[in-house]
Amino acid sequence: MTTAAFQLGEVPHGFAYNEDGNLFHYKHVVLLATPAANQTGVWGDSWISFGSDWADVRLRVAVHDGSTWVWVKHIDVVAANGRVAQQLPAGAQKISIGREKKAANDFVDNAPVGWLLEVK
Repeated sequence: MTTAAFQLGEVPHGFAYNEDGNLFHYKHVVLLATPAANQTGVWGDSWISFGSDWADVRLRVAVHDGSTWVWVKHIDVVAANGRVAQQLPAGAQKISIGREKKAANDFVDNAPVGWLLEVK
């Protein structure tokens, strides 16, 4: 029998990235240090999920596997929808999350956005 574990938190207010994906300031980024995901005999499957309320939000999410940043995704979190989940790649050890402007006229940088890390 496997036991699942989870951790949750909030994405900081303020835009970390502009609409072109360029960094504004890293003080608006949260970095999660995680158990190495999807490792046989150690940690099982791992997912990161996001949810928002009151406004739709775009996030830039990057994953590091201990050697390199293996993926960067731009994830739209829609307030009217359920959670948005991504399975983490094997060996994921760090997850960088920041708000990204959807367009130059996007000024909603403080709508609530939560993250959920699940490991089985």
